[in-house]
Amino acid sequence: MASHNKEIYDAITSCDIDILIYRMKAFTVSKLGYHKSNYDGLEPLDFVFGVFEKALAGIRNWDGNKVDFQHFVFGVLQSEISAHFERRKRRNEKKDNEDIDESYIIDIPKIVEEVGEEDNSIQSIDNKVTKNTFLELLKNDGATDIEILIFECWCDDIYKPKEISELLDIDIKTIYNALKRLQKRRKKILQKKL
Repeated sequence: MASHNKEIYDAITSCDIDILIYRMKAFTVSKLGYHKSNYDGLEPLDFVFGVFEKALAGIRNWDGNKVDFQHFVFGVLQSEISAHFERRKRRNEKKDNEDIDESYIIDIPKIVEEVGEEDNSIQSIDNKVTKNTFLELLKNDGATDIEILIFECWCDDIYKPKEISELLDIDIKTIYNALKRLQKRRKKILQKKL
């Protein structure tokens, strides 16, 4: 057994390993959250035991003169979690690039002078008119002022209830209740239009 392995083995056996593992697992969950999708098929303990494995294999070296063992393992764990986020970010960027909408290549409008006929396949959408029309439908359906304000937040790409609550300076419970009513009302209006 190499000297660094012996030092790490001694440090592991001399500490309360159950509590250390529990704290490391809690740290991992605090950084990655509870959603399984954040883990990419791994479990929080996979990150924890990965730290010990790399330390014992000599991939991560510990200098006991500079830092104590617990600071060392938490530093390695933080590094592993950061690397995991970077890998996910790169994968998502690659996936986003694959999903680029290239329909504009097919949907090129015809120029009347060149083809000799008018192309009505592409209609311009006026977002302001669409918004105002839907606002009018909401008012006619009895939407409250808060519901209308929330809808206007949606139009400005503000969707999170907490952000809406802070922006409108209205308590979050009132926002959640209004959101439920607005979603039902919106669904009903859209069904009528179909």
